[in-house]
Amino acid sequence: MKKKIYLSFPISGYDIEERRDTAMQMEVKLRGAGFDVFNPLNNGLPVTATTQEHMKADIAALLTCDSIFLMNGWNRSAGCKCELDVATAIGLDVYFEAQVNIRL
Repeated sequence: MKKKIYLSFPISGYDIEERRDTAMQMEVKLRGAGFDVFNPLNNGLPVTATTQEHMKADIAALLTCDSIFLMNGWNRSAGCKCELDVATAIGLDVYFEAQVNIRL
């Protein structure tokens, strides 16, 4: 059974199309490494939803995952820090892009 991994990356304050492209590239790599990936840009909410609405949906999704993958820049994002805190508190495996070599 594939492990489900939550993809955590900064979104607020960035160009949404650039974030979508960057996240999709990592999602493809993680799927290639055998993971079932949750991408928060696919949380079912419109881009125009509030940060609070997105975070509620994203944390709910995180609770269904086995692990979290923090992309570079996570440490400059309040949302990513919150996701890491939740993941750590519930015992998920934690991976950092800077420390993991994901091959296609």
